[in-house]
Amino acid sequence: MLLAEMSWEQVKEYLARDDRIIIPLGSTEEHGRHLGLGTDSFEAEAIARGVGEATGVIVAPTLNYGMALAQMAFPGTVSLRPTTLIAVLEDILRSLYRHGFRRMLIVNGHGGNAASLASAVQMVTQDAPGLRVKTFEWWTDSEAYRVVIEMLGEQVGSHASPGETAFMLAICPRAVDLSRLTGRDAPVKPSREMTTIQNFAQKYPDGVMGLDPRGATREVGEALLKKSIEICAREVEVWSN
Repeated sequence: MLLAEMSWEQVKEYLARDDRIIIPLGSTEEHGRHLGLGTDSFEAEAIARGVGEATGVIVAPTLNYGMALAQMAFPGTVSLRPTTLIAVLEDILRSLYRHGFRRMLIVNGHGGNAASLASAVQMVTQDAPGLRVKTFEWWTDSEAYRVVIEMLGEQVGSHASPGETAFMLAICPRAVDLSRLTGRDAPVKPSREMTTIQNFAQKYPDGVMGLDPRGATREVGEALLKKSIEICAREVEVWSN
């Protein structure tokens, strides 16, 4: 069930029997020369919709903008300020809470959103008794990312690299153009220096963080999507009242 396709009366009927909702959180930002700017949003929405279909839990509309300031050197990237994203997320969570939603799974598709998301949840839960929030990111979840490692080998970095490219080949192949790849790796080296708009494009001139994405396949993406849905469905279904 998609919240955007339901009437207010249908939502009221749903809330009479269930208080769970799934919220996809994405971004509009560069993903190398070969992936569409909506990659993070497409991935979060694909997982969320799959979980909704598997569990019967309502899926909210995807928030297609996130905090992507470091990527602003690349044309087309659209970023919210961290404080703006926090405010937007707070308003969304408070709106849903007001209507009776108490258990929320947020499927985050962009690492840059994590800090703002954590801050928003902490702010809202201070005065929202009974609100419980879970989050899922496929690239930070060891069980989900194991699919990528087992099928493509050890990976360092997951932005527009083989795992994410495989994911997109499975869910939105029209937004993938492998002919634009340069054929080089973009090593992610440990550093105490924070990544910013001043140095991101210097470190990763193609916008790829990690290995050359040419090894990606649709089969890997399909397996990654299936595992991500399985994990999230389990989290939703075992969530006690």
